[in-house]
Amino acid sequence: MSLQGYPHRTGRRVRWAWLCALGLMLAIAWPTAAQIAPTLPSTSNPPSQVKRFGNVEVAPVRLPLLQTPLVEVTAPTVYDRSDPAQQQASVEQRAAQVSANLNRGLDRFRDAGRIQVVVSQLNGEPILLLSDGQSQPIRLVTVTSLDAEYNGLSQAELAEQWRSQIQAAIERSRQVLSPRQWFVTLREVARILLIAAIATLIFWGIQRELNYRAAQLEAQQRAAAAAAIESEAPPEPAESEPVSRLLLQRSRLLNRLRHSGSLEGQLSWNRGLRWLLFWLLIAIWYWASFRIITVTPILDQFRDEWLNVPIRLMGLWFASGIAIRIAHLLIERSAKAWDRTNLLAVEGDQRRRDLRITTIVRASKGLATVLIVFAVLLAVLNTLGLPASSVLAGSAILGLAISFGSQSLVKDLVNGCLILVEDQFAVGDVINLNGQGGLVETLNLRVTQIRDAEGGLITIPNSTISQVRNLSRTWSRVDFNLEVGWENNVDQVLACLRRVTEQLYAEPDWRELICEPPEVLGVDAIAHQGLMIKVWIKTQPLMQWKVGRELRRRVHQALQAEGISIGRPQQVVYWPDLEGQPQWEGAIARGQR
Repeated sequence: MSLQGYPHRTGRRVRWAWLCALGLMLAIAWPTAAQIAPTLPSTSNPPSQVKRFGNVEVAPVRLPLLQTPLVEVTAPTVYDRSDPAQQQASVEQRAAQVSANLNRGLDRFRDAGRIQVVVSQLNGEPILLLSDGQSQPIRLVTVTSLDAEYNGLSQAELAEQWRSQIQAAIERSRQVLSPRQWFVTLREVARILLIAAIATLIFWGIQRELNYRAAQLEAQQRAAAAAAIESEAPPEPAESEPVSRLLLQRSRLLNRLRHSGSLEGQLSWNRGLRWLLFWLLIAIWYWASFRIITVTPILDQFRDEWLNVPIRLMGLWFASGIAIRIAHLLIERSAKAWDRTNLLAVEGDQRRRDLRITTIVRASKGLATVLIVFAVLLAVLNTLGLPASSVLAGSAILGLAISFGSQSLVKDLVNGCLILVEDQFAVGDVINLNGQGGLVETLNLRVTQIRDAEGGLITIPNSTISQVRNLSRTWSRVDFNLEVGWENNVDQVLACLRRVTEQLYAEPDWRELICEPPEVLGVDAIAHQGLMIKVWIKTQPLMQWKVGRELRRRVHQALQAEGISIGRPQQVVYWPDLEGQPQWEGAIARGQR
């Protein structure tokens, strides 16, 4: 083994070892940030029910039964709640002790005729006692100087204020527990539920009538489309004619799209009334629930919460529905304005223009709905106390994990937008893409769905569409090639084809399908099998197959009548003369070998 370069590698390793040792010694000797920084008290966040004001913390005292805030007690700020000694002196511990004293007093004096809250003095400070006038009173709370300073009152004034508040709360709680009060509450709740039930029955009857009317309108719409299809569509083709079946499918789809808007206005009003009725029903039951919470003393503590988050969430839900309907209405109005003007006009007939407008309107409605729902979702997160920025930042890792999987989705959306803007194809077109051909039934920003001649529905992501062959864009063409033999007179063949195409164009039934006079281009190629003659006929979209079949039938009859023969493949074999021998001798010699 060669040792060339080994001393150099050894010296490099020694230098790296010295550098590592030096860094380790510096890390040990250098004072840490904790050693340099001055000692500061820990500022751990207090519990949610505790409010901190500098060196003072405040917590509410709640009545055990109703859980409504009575008074607010104070205590010096606790910076480190992990310390048991400091935790015992925290304001939440003081509030919990006062609540426990109240609960113990109400339990002891349950059978007493009257419970009183009295003010007494202990060590020069006022205290509140709970007494029934007979047995030993229970100490509730001491009114400290910090409590008085926080409330801006003297200790005696604050003690009297707390006494009246606690006394009123105790009398109210005892009244709530009385059977008479429960009977009054249940009667009021039953009345509220009866009103809500009657309103629900009325709304249900109106909803049922609207649903019945919507079903009638949809049936009329389908019947009108079916009648238009029967009057305008060609007869049902034979099973062996896939192209004719494809044309029939396109004719039915176009008629359905054309007649779908005749009753769409009434259906839109019907859907709007049903949606509004649904929200009126929600409002009735929300009012009923709020009234039940208000008249029930035990539930009265949740009144503010019920008026806060739920009503905001329902407001966002209602606003999203309004926004979606307004966006759809604006898109439809823009489409009608586009249809009345020449803005962004496309080459071709009115049907082609209608197809493009219908396709763009459908895709635009879907995009508007997605954007509105996303915006409302962010607002819901903020309503629930989850900032949208924090949620989005927290989901960055998840977004990074799924980014590779969502690349195709982004490509689908981008390519879908380009398809709509460039008008590559629209709903109702017959196209050929990625080796699949058929009628476009659905086109949105993500996928394209086409139905082939056999009735199969093919779904193709827009990102995979690289080349589109549109067979129904503005016009089509019959590309007819005819090979005739060498022995025919070329001028006679050309005259025969011109006569056939002119007769076809002169007939009214076929002239409606042919856009321009047919063109006999002439001899397009010369080969051993004969002469190639090309004919072009420009037709209406998707009529090239029908016109081409009729043209080939007539050309066959004309060729037979005039005795013109078609081309035949020819082959000539030459046997070379080997070494001066006659050709037949060379052939015999090769055969013997």
